Amino acid sequence: MRIHEWFQLFRAQTAPATILLILVPYLTNTTMFSFGTLAIGLFALFVHWISFGHNSLMDTAMGYDLRDPAKSHHPLVAGRISMSAAHNVIHWGLCVSAVLAILISLVFSTNSTLALISIFLWFVFGYAYNSGLSKECLLSFLPISICFTAMGAWGWFLSHNSLDRLGWLLLAYFFVTILFQISCSGHLKELELKERSNILVKMGARVEKGKFFPGYSFAYGLVVKLINIPVLGSLILYENLDFSRASWLGVMVVITSVVLVYLICPRRYDRPRELQKMSIMEILTIYTPIPLVLPWIEACILMLFGLAYFVLVNKVLWGVEYPRV
Repeated sequence: MRIHEWFQLFRAQTAPATILLILVPYLTNTTMFSFGTLAIGLFALFVHWISFGHNSLMDTAMGYDLRDPAKSHHPLVAGRISMSAAHNVIHWGLCVSAVLAILISLVFSTNSTLALISIFLWFVFGYAYNSGLSKECLLSFLPISICFTAMGAWGWFLSHNSLDRLGWLLLAYFFVTILFQISCSGHLKELELKERSNILVKMGARVEKGKFFPGYSFAYGLVVKLINIPVLGSLILYENLDFSRASWLGVMVVITSVVLVYLICPRRYDRPRELQKMSIMEILTIYTPIPLVLPWIEACILMLFGLAYFVLVNKVLWGVEYPRV
C-alpha cells in the first residue's frame, strides 16, 4: 500500500466541495483570517476524506464496484488496500469525525443546539446513503441532498444564531446543487450499468451504440439547473445586490448553460469526457454563490484554493485534471 492509494480511496480530489460548502455559510458572519476558520477548514478536509472513503468502502463491500468495469483500477477493487484495513481506518475515522464535530460545535457555535442537530442529520443521512440507499433506492438523491444541506447548515450555525432569508436561500441552493449532481451527473456517468437507483433510466435515458439518448431526463436536468443557478442565484444576489456581483452571476449563468447543453442533449457518449464535463459543471455551480455572499478578496482566495487543489490532487492521484471515478 502506498499513501496515494489511500487518498484515491478517500476521493481526496473533491475535498474543496466539502470545505467550501461548510466555510462559505460560516464566513458570511465572521472573518476568514482566524484560528476558527483554519480549524473548521482542516476538519472539513478530514471529514471529506473519511466520508467519501466510506462511500467507496461500502460500494466495494456490498459488491457494486466489483461489478463496475470503470472501477477496476480503484485500490479496494484491485486489492491494493485490504478490506480489513479500510474498515478499520474509515469506521474509526467516522467515530473521530463525530467527536471532533461535536467539540467544534460546542467551542465555536453561537447556537450549539442547532449546530448539533445539523451534525446529526448530516451524519445519519450520509451514512444511510453510503450504506445502500445510493444503489438500491430510486430516490437516493434525497438523502445525500439532505446530508449536504445539513452540512451547510452546520457551517451556518457555527457563526449564526438563527437562519435568516439568506441562510434559507443558501441551504436551498446547496440542496438543488447536490440534487443535480447526484440525480443527473452521477447517474449519467453510471448509465451503462442500469442500476435500480438510476432515475435517469426511468426517464428513458439510455446509451446505445456509443450514443446518449436523454429521453425525459432532458427536461428534468433543464428544470433542476434552472432552479439551481438562475432562480436561486438571483434571489441570493438580491440579498447583496451590486453591479460586480450581478455581472458575475450573469457570466456564470451563460457558462453553465453551455455546459448544461453538453450534459443533457443527445450526443456521442464517452465516459472520460462525461466525467470532465461533470467536473466543470460541479465547479461552476459551487463557485457561483461564493462572490454573491462574501467579499471579493475572500471569495477569490477560496475559489483559487479550490481550483488549484482540485487540479493538483487529480494530477497526483489519477494522472488527469478530472477524477477517474
